[in-house]
Amino acid sequence: MRAQGEDTAGGKGPRVLVVEDEFVILLSLGVQLKAIGCQVVGTAREAESALELARSLRPDIVLMDLGLPGKDGAEVTRAIMAEAPTRIIVVTAYGDERVDRALAAGARLVLTKPIVQEQLARAIARVMAEDPAEGPGLGEEG
Repeated sequence: MRAQGEDTAGGKGPRVLVVEDEFVILLSLGVQLKAIGCQVVGTAREAESALELARSLRPDIVLMDLGLPGKDGAEVTRAIMAEAPTRIIVVTAYGDERVDRALAAGARLVLTKPIVQEQLARAIARVMAEDPAEGPGLGEEG
């Protein structure tokens, strides 16, 4: 778990918490987010850290992997939406029941790995145009 200061875009871009257990993908998402003007305010590689950071950092967006150690990303999505509601974008390589559960829990979009920068930028813009407290599930992108 790592919390970071506002490190890009002069504090003007969306504040993003990245939850991803695979280190290389975590780094790649961070680089892509910074390139499109987002602030990576924290990173987590497991469920409990993700929930703790969502509570303390109150990010504008959470990028949520579904295959996490401990609770899966769908369960963490439900917990975040109950305790610190925000815009959640699921990032996954799988199309199983966890995707449906994450959308039902309040996730806004699903991005399929591997994620390219243009796809990520469209997804960020799409969810930022929505109210963070609106209903679940805008669907899949990508």
